[in-house]
Amino acid sequence: MRTYYICDIHGDYKSFLSLINYVHFNPEEDQLIIGGDMINRGPESAEMLQWAKKHHDAYPDKIHILIGNHEEMMIWFMNELSPMWMEFGGDDTINSFKKVFGTEKGWDAAEEYASWLEKLPLIFEDEHAIYTHAGVNIGANQESQPRDIVWVNQKELLEIDEKLLKTWAGGKYIYRGHNPYTTVHVDGQFIQSDLGNGTFDDDVAALALVDVEENRYYRCTKDEKITEHLIKGL
Repeated sequence: MRTYYICDIHGDYKSFLSLINYVHFNPEEDQLIIGGDMINRGPESAEMLQWAKKHHDAYPDKIHILIGNHEEMMIWFMNELSPMWMEFGGDDTINSFKKVFGTEKGWDAAEEYASWLEKLPLIFEDEHAIYTHAGVNIGANQESQPRDIVWVNQKELLEIDEKLLKTWAGGKYIYRGHNPYTTVHVDGQFIQSDLGNGTFDDDVAALALVDVEENRYYRCTKDEKITEHLIKGL
């Protein structure tokens, strides 16, 4: 069984499909962890959520979907807790739902997916590593993480005691996204995996599919050019 991690897709369903097809991903044999921020900014958020839910439901032991801060904003908006979703790409996501489900049914479908997203876990752990969207709270165990970890930024990570973090993680690396970089690389106990899809300009932005066991990643640019790289620092 191969294990892959991908995060910060941001509605770029086309690049996501290109990557999993490139590695011949098989959900009956391989494991995939999607580390949140599947939606917003890109044109195909609804298609991305359709794929995620369909495969998560069909292969619950192999497809693990985590919530990111962009999903959290969608949940808040649908529950009438905050309008900020529309400031960070929510309109793009709603437009994709209207395109897929029709103008009349788009909002209803989006609300149904928000209800599903609300039940997703914050982190996942296997024998190889721990996976999250943005960060962890070492003051709580893995089963009791607070929802605000989906907002943890790089500055806050640097404030965590390294020895305590390593002990909390059982010596395992923690794969995360949220903060964009130009490479997938080791940063203390974390492995930074966001290549700026939906954040950087199109000539720089990319989406990374990380092969956890092989310590390498596949980088897909906006023009769907895929290249293979080693994780820097491993």
